[in-house]
Amino acid sequence: MDIPERKLDYLFNQNIAPDSHNTPRAIQNAQQMQRLGLWDTPETREFVREYLQQVVQTSTNIIERFTRTFVDKNGIIGEVDIEVRESLLAGLSGKFAKVKSSWEVLPGGTRRFVSAEIYGGGT
Repeated sequence: MDIPERKLDYLFNQNIAPDSHNTPRAIQNAQQMQRLGLWDTPETREFVREYLQQVVQTSTNIIERFTRTFVDKNGIIGEVDIEVRESLLAGLSGKFAKVKSSWEVLPGGTRRFVSAEIYGGGT
């Protein structure tokens, strides 16, 4: 399983290239993480990494599967298989949030974390 550190940045709104899609979602994710009492520290990143590793241990939380076609920087067309999983994240504040995480299914069945959307009560 692959959970790139750069993808965790997105959950904490760190080092995000500003644009109309990524900026609002990264801000929303960071607000939800803070509501949960999960601040951007090395310990919290490890907590989130362990949580995400647990998410892919069961197939019953897969809510969608699809293939995405893309063109790489060399102009070559490729495809990637994606799973979307739904889970519940318990924060250190005692609050909970629904997490929809997307995972690339690699050859051999390994999963690579792509992104997540975090939903919950007020920030």
